[in-house]
Amino acid sequence: MKYAALAVALLVLLVGTYVLTRPPSPPPSPPPKAPAILTLGMYTEPPILDPHRCTGVPNLGILGLITETVLDLHYSTGELLPCLAERWEESPDATTWTLYLRKNVKFHDGTPFNASVVKFNLERLLDPNTKGPARGAFTIIKSIEAKDEYTAVIKTTPHAPFLRLLRYGPSEMVSPTQVKKLGEEFYRQLAGTGPYKLAEYVRGSHMRLVANDQYWGGRPKIDEITVRFIPDGTARTMALEAGQIDYASRVTPDDVSRLKTNPNFNIIYGVPAWSVYLGLNNAYGPFQDKKVRQALNYAIDKTQIVQRIYKGLATVMDSPICNMSFGYYKAGPYPYDPAKAKTLLKEAGFSEGFETTLMFRPDRSALETSIVESIQSFLSAVGVKVKLMPLEASAFVSKYLLPLNKTDVQMFFQSLTGGVTLDAEMILKEFRPDTRGLLPIYYDNPKVTELHEKARLTTSAETRKSLYKEVIQLIWEDAPCVFLWFEASNHATAKRVHGLQVRADETIWLSGAYVDVKASSAAPSLMLLVPTTTKETIPKDACFTLD
Repeated sequence: MKYAALAVALLVLLVGTYVLTRPPSPPPSPPPKAPAILTLGMYTEPPILDPHRCTGVPNLGILGLITETVLDLHYSTGELLPCLAERWEESPDATTWTLYLRKNVKFHDGTPFNASVVKFNLERLLDPNTKGPARGAFTIIKSIEAKDEYTAVIKTTPHAPFLRLLRYGPSEMVSPTQVKKLGEEFYRQLAGTGPYKLAEYVRGSHMRLVANDQYWGGRPKIDEITVRFIPDGTARTMALEAGQIDYASRVTPDDVSRLKTNPNFNIIYGVPAWSVYLGLNNAYGPFQDKKVRQALNYAIDKTQIVQRIYKGLATVMDSPICNMSFGYYKAGPYPYDPAKAKTLLKEAGFSEGFETTLMFRPDRSALETSIVESIQSFLSAVGVKVKLMPLEASAFVSKYLLPLNKTDVQMFFQSLTGGVTLDAEMILKEFRPDTRGLLPIYYDNPKVTELHEKARLTTSAETRKSLYKEVIQLIWEDAPCVFLWFEASNHATAKRVHGLQVRADETIWLSGAYVDVKASSAAPSLMLLVPTTTKETIPKDACFTLD
């Protein structure tokens, strides 16, 4: 018993000595830092991840987070900024453009960026086999030369606003290595020079981007971006309010009115750079007469529609181009005057009015159906009976781009953005038969074409403004379409988002942007609100993940 007690005492002494003399335990490791994730809710989805073949400026803006243009455009001033080109020079005759490129820039696949890459990309864009929808805007390019490794020289026909095309999405730079290795399927492993890399894409559902640690402009503060495609405006706003997305594109006027009073959200008021028209086929029956076209401009109470449907978040058109664009000239507006409209119709031989059709896309905007129904009502009041023709996107585009001898289009609802270049040239070319692209009104005034061409060829800013003024006056008088209003696309973000801006062309500006990680959005639960397509239910080639 004595020895047992002694053993216990000895054990207690040894344990106590160990406890007192053992080294302190290392402090616990801090928990891993939560990634900064931004979830974007977009109203539209890129039809293809090849910028040279993609359509839709907002879509190109998403691709622009991966692939970059040579130049950039400031979101508020519209000023041209360096991007992949550090500086540039132009010849006095506006035909030679020298780009001094940024050094030590690499694509996500390791391919170096240099002048040969610029040449490759622009020549691919210009190649008719690429079938790029925006090719026509770049056909003024005559040659591209890699003068040395970091100097590219582009020669064009005289075109003063050319540099602004070099920040237009279709000219985004892709890795030549990927194109040569993978052919036309290269976009499945799209490699750009941008701040984000493509990690995953599920058509009809989402796209996931991860920060480029080697980005030439410094690693972004946002670690990951999830882009979710939510066509329905109400669903986008619901997702934002539920904290399941951090940014909602194209918020409806009704939702803007509600969200702006909620301290949990910020409204980004867009520039009214979208010119909204009622397109008229100038070669069709009544619309061949200028008096009829003018009558329709007087017949619609545009101010009433702006106030009732847009809640004042649009501006009645007073020119074919917005006042932020170079060359803007105030030529109107056409005031609401139904009595004058009836007089003009009578003078044109349509005292009893006439019947016509109006194509539109209800899938494009939650407002579009209400708008065309209002237009239908106003035109009916002056004797013009309108049959509405709702079409989905592909049917609409295929119909209104038919040549004149095959088209049955009479009227159509359309909008064009002047925010791409903020220069009158880009919108005014739509009123020329030889350069039109997105406004098929079959209008042909040789004087408009002559003056517009002179403006394109001159390098004097004052001369260009004077020529644009004459062009605008002629177009306004001819009324080849119904000039409706300038629409601003407004957007909303959660309070946790800082520094996100939107350019005039609706592309997202993320330079310096960051998010508060503490309030990280639960992006995956978006599935509870928005029906999406899963990997298992879509065609195999429409879904891929990049390691």
